[in-house]
Amino acid sequence: MTRPHVENLDTEHMPRTPWRPGELPDGLTIRELFPDSDTGANTAIIDFPEGWITTGPLACEADIELYVLNGELRLAGHLLKAGFYAYHPAASPLSDWYAARASSALVIFNRSPTFQRSGAPGGRRNRDTVPALNTWEMPWDDPLSASDPTEDYRAGVMVKVLRVDEATGSSTHLAGLMPGWFMPGTEEHPVSEENFCLHGDVHIGVVGDGPGYTMTKGIYLGRPPGIVHGPIVSKNGNINFCKTHGRLGIKYERHPDAKAIIDRHLTEYPWR
Repeated sequence: MTRPHVENLDTEHMPRTPWRPGELPDGLTIRELFPDSDTGANTAIIDFPEGWITTGPLACEADIELYVLNGELRLAGHLLKAGFYAYHPAASPLSDWYAARASSALVIFNRSPTFQRSGAPGGRRNRDTVPALNTWEMPWDDPLSASDPTEDYRAGVMVKVLRVDEATGSSTHLAGLMPGWFMPGTEEHPVSEENFCLHGDVHIGVVGDGPGYTMTKGIYLGRPPGIVHGPIVSKNGNINFCKTHGRLGIKYERHPDAKAIIDRHLTEYPWR
C-alpha cells in the first residue's frame, strides 16, 4: 500500500475534479483524499448533481463503501439518506443509481474503480452486501468492539460498527466522544487509519514530531501506521467516520504536557 500521509485536510475547500470512471454518466465530481498509487484504491468525496441518473445495470470492479454526507441517493433499489451507509462488493449489480437532489457521499474503493455494463438489473447480490444501513437507528456500542487499546478508555467514548472485514480485521465505524472527553496519552497504531469529522471538535495535541490541530466538520486525516499522536480532547463532543486498515491496536504512552494541552482546549476553545 502506497498512500500519502494526510493531516488536517479541509475537504470543503478542495477543488472538485470531473470524474467518470468507465460507463458512469457525466456530471460527477470527486475530491480525492487518500489515493493508493499502487492499487488505485482511494477514499474520496463524490458530489452528485441534482437529477444525475445511470442508464441500465452497472457493476464496479472494486468494492464500494459509501456513507451519505448530505442529500439523498437511490442505489440498487434502496434509498440512502444523509447518515446512511452501504457496502457493495466488487461486481455487485448497481442499477437505479439516482440523485433526486444535489448530494455528497464519502466513498471508499479497495482498488481502482471502473464501472462497466453488467447483466440483468436485478442481478445476483453478494451475501456480504449492505444495501442500506440507517446509522441513526443503531445503538452506540463499547469502543472495544472496534479496537484493542493497551489501557482502558475513559468513559465517554463509543462506536457504531458499520462493517468489519473478517479476513483482515479492517473496521468501518462511527466514533463518538462526549463533551469534555479527553485521553491524556499519545496513541500509536500498527495499521493505517482514516478519520473524517462529521460533527463537533476533537483536538490532537501533537502529530509525530510536530504540533497537532483541532479537527472540525469536514476535516480529514489519512495516517500510516506508527505515527504517534495525542493527547486527544473534545470540548463540544465529536462524531468521526473512521476506517482502519486492519484491527485497530492502540499503544498508549503518557505525554508530559498532557494536562496543559487538555486544559487549554477545554478552557480556550469556544462552546459551539
